[in-house]
Amino acid sequence: MTHSGTRVIVLLVLTFAAGAAVGIAVDRHVLEPKGLTGAEVAERRTRGETTIERFADDLGLTEEQRASIRPILENARARMKAVFDEVRPEYEIVIDSARARIEAVLTPDQVARYRELLEQEYGPAEHD
Repeated sequence: MTHSGTRVIVLLVLTFAAGAAVGIAVDRHVLEPKGLTGAEVAERRTRGETTIERFADDLGLTEEQRASIRPILENARARMKAVFDEVRPEYEIVIDSARARIEAVLTPDQVARYRELLEQEYGPAEHD
């Protein structure tokens, strides 16, 4: 891969990570203060709702507005999936490398616990 190709991938991964961070921040600073429990916030994330979908009731969106927004979100999801599918191999290399370097700093007991925590957070590793 060329240097500029690597730059593009890194920028896409960083953009994806920044978007995830903003989404988490919005959830924590907008949804949780509104009285939603952690379980309710997690359930909304599990359903894959976007920010606008979670805000729909608070914004008072009409059915017509919701219907207009739906295809926008579907298109965005498809485009984001295509981008992520393209960068996923490089992304996984970065993640695996970082985890390996982290594990090199940990004791064997900490490595075992770290792996348990990762599995709890993200599910079983697909490559194991």
